[in-house]
Amino acid sequence: MSKRKVVALSLLWVLILIIQGYWLFESQRMTKASAAAREEQAAHGAQLYAQNCMLCHGPVGEGIIGPPLNREEFRAEGKTPIQAATIQDFLTKVIARGRPGFDHNTWEIEDGKIHSYTRMPTWSTADNGPLNEQQIRDLVTFLMYGNWQEPSKHAAAPEVARLTVTEYVQNQDTGQQEQRTRPVTAQDLDVKAAGLTDEENQRAKELFVTMNCVQCHTLGSYGGVVGPNLTRAGEWLPSQEFTERWISDPQSFEPWERMPSVWHGQGTPVDLTEVYRKEAEKFRSIMPAYKDAMSQEEIRLLARFLMGLGDVAQRAAQEPNPAEGSGSAGEQGQGQGGGSGSQGGAGGGS
Repeated sequence: MSKRKVVALSLLWVLILIIQGYWLFESQRMTKASAAAREEQAAHGAQLYAQNCMLCHGPVGEGIIGPPLNREEFRAEGKTPIQAATIQDFLTKVIARGRPGFDHNTWEIEDGKIHSYTRMPTWSTADNGPLNEQQIRDLVTFLMYGNWQEPSKHAAAPEVARLTVTEYVQNQDTGQQEQRTRPVTAQDLDVKAAGLTDEENQRAKELFVTMNCVQCHTLGSYGGVVGPNLTRAGEWLPSQEFTERWISDPQSFEPWERMPSVWHGQGTPVDLTEVYRKEAEKFRSIMPAYKDAMSQEEIRLLARFLMGLGDVAQRAAQEPNPAEGSGSAGEQGQGQGGGSGSQGGAGGGS
């Protein structure tokens, strides 16, 4: 072989090695860039979850009004690309389109189980919802890849929770009106429970504030969103006994006892009882127990107060009809329960 051919062949091999090295480097660079973009999307999705989803699906996705979302079947880890794409498509459609049902939270005890007929709102701007396509992608990315400890970090943000009252008072020295902010008090909670005297209503609202319930739950115009909105709790809480037990010791409830295990809506109702049993520890409420912080009389009063909120008479006369597709239901494929309701709160608490 001539010297010229040897040189040409050597240069060819050098060129091949350079190209291979470049593609190896580029592949690693693209993988890192993709991971960084996904992490950024998940972080933004965690904020969106705190602002829009937490009060129904729970601060750590444990499920309250809506079904739990921190389930293994929703995670991308350990899934094939086709499986991950299927999960992504399912979650995107559910969030965008919502689920049919009642606008206010509606629970019914049927066959010994709590059934939900609560509507999940449509979230896509294409369906008159508040989230654009990119925001929905970010939210789905969080559900599939994100850290469930992140949403609660955003729960106390001013645009999410209302834990203070802004007032304008006159400065005695200057005579000018000044803006001042103070914590929410019982007098600010603009709700009244049926069946209680004015004194009982006031005492119950004082308990709601002093026991820091207002830090997690909205009541009327004020409160947090770590736990569900309790403004109309009397329309859906199962019973006085359930509510007293819940306030006393939420941890005594199994997941299938404390929130709906069956969601109605499109197609056949979806029963998540077995899902709860398999991953029970992930779905337990993080709400603290109050059995040692409150007397039984105080717990009973607060439970009566919650049971009297909202249009209690309307609930008593209401008969949900599953044939009409009411409720936040699951779709086949992923075996989901329905999503969150637009109002109300859950016995699941925070």
